[in-house]
Amino acid sequence: MTRRFFIAGAASFGAFEGLRFEANAAFCPGGKPNLAFGVISDVHIMAEAGAAGCERGCAYFKRTLEWFRGQGVDAVMIVGDLADNGLSTQLQAFADTWFSVFPDDRTPDGRKVEKLFVYGNHDWEGKHSNDYKRPNFMRTGFAGHWEKAIREPYEPIYRKTVKGYDFIGQHWDHQGWFARCKFERIVPFMAEHGKSLDPKKPFFYFQHPHLKDTCYGPWAGGHDVGIATRELSAYPNAIAFSGHSHLTLTDERTIWQGDFTSVGAGSLSYTGSYSEFYNEGGYENDRAGDWAANAKKLLAPYDPYNCRQGMLWSVYGDCIVVRRLDFSEANTLELGPKWVMPLPAAESKPFAFAERAKKIAAPQFAPGATLAARRVTVKNRGGKNPKSAEESVLSVEKPGFELTIPPAEGRDGARTIHFDVTASAAGKSVKKRVLAEGFNYAPSHKRAAASTMIRFSADELPAGDVTFSVIPVNSFGRGGTPLAVKVVST
Repeated sequence: MTRRFFIAGAASFGAFEGLRFEANAAFCPGGKPNLAFGVISDVHIMAEAGAAGCERGCAYFKRTLEWFRGQGVDAVMIVGDLADNGLSTQLQAFADTWFSVFPDDRTPDGRKVEKLFVYGNHDWEGKHSNDYKRPNFMRTGFAGHWEKAIREPYEPIYRKTVKGYDFIGQHWDHQGWFARCKFERIVPFMAEHGKSLDPKKPFFYFQHPHLKDTCYGPWAGGHDVGIATRELSAYPNAIAFSGHSHLTLTDERTIWQGDFTSVGAGSLSYTGSYSEFYNEGGYENDRAGDWAANAKKLLAPYDPYNCRQGMLWSVYGDCIVVRRLDFSEANTLELGPKWVMPLPAAESKPFAFAERAKKIAAPQFAPGATLAARRVTVKNRGGKNPKSAEESVLSVEKPGFELTIPPAEGRDGARTIHFDVTASAAGKSVKKRVLAEGFNYAPSHKRAAASTMIRFSADELPAGDVTFSVIPVNSFGRGGTPLAVKVVST
């Protein structure tokens, strides 16, 4: 393939010295890629093989695999949490679905599609504390259940080569939180295999939890203890994949670039929580870490379900093209502009968070958009302290205000993740944050075009005429031009 992308300032393309991604790049190659593979994580199959509803319970997974098959993929990577309760019957339902789409790991025309699967924490420990009492709990024979259902040998960490490109997968099969998040097997494994990896090509590493201090940032929940990050730092041609947090692929921090590249794989089952890790006090329509803060909120948590995400990676001789995908509808939607990575490239790291945050423009409200406020009766969630039955917050109705916030348009591919809302009067102010409706869906999805609601009780507002101001904010914290509305006191 001829090189059709000019990289300013790049003087040499001989050795693979780094990776550069460009969002919304004009360059997009044609023709068949050298390698194409699908990426999903956190499938969380709850149906059990042979049980009523099994086929229906795996329908979304099957539809996703069929879409990948239609794209001519050479492999499918699934980054953990295959079976929601860690049951062998759920793993079998997962495997049965795979083989219904790829019998004997092949397409109808006989082409091989490689399985790139690893276990996650749900596969090891189940969803509930008593799952281990079930006779079909996988941890009682982890390797045997894998080999029966997946039909290949179980190796805690393994290497596969697909069309000349190397993949290294590491399972979650450790007991105890700190032990299971070490993923220390990568150290001796890379000592044995590192020198045989082609430095002129990217290689792909995958494990269930995020690699510490990489994609999404240090606040992201469920990262490992950092051993994999340190080990891969010696390999600028490494691209790491991870899941576990269920954080949305619409967040531009999904991709991180430092000494290597790290990418979050999203979730095929639901979107994970932001506020427990990211924002003290939480978003008004999410859950914070503190039960009392949740109980005082005037909005129900946003519905994270039926948001099903994944990616398609196409590797060419001179670039990689990444499509972020929304599988929530029968017709697969694009979550954002393609990412394009020229290969090889020795230059700066534009996907380093600090540099990327400067280049991505703030989201903006459409011209003529207005902020609406109306007087309503509000009601807090209420709740009990899970650690003390004597502590609780009652759910009480009060007079208050509801704001209707119009959607804000992203810029340079960055979406509106949340809104900063301020109520001000007489030099005093009250601030809240709310996740944007449809922030985790494709821009063309109906939920992404919907308004966002937020509420204030009258007794939490400063006295006098109140001005409500709303700023749309992207994933890097950059805010656009605010909308405001004034409410006269009565």
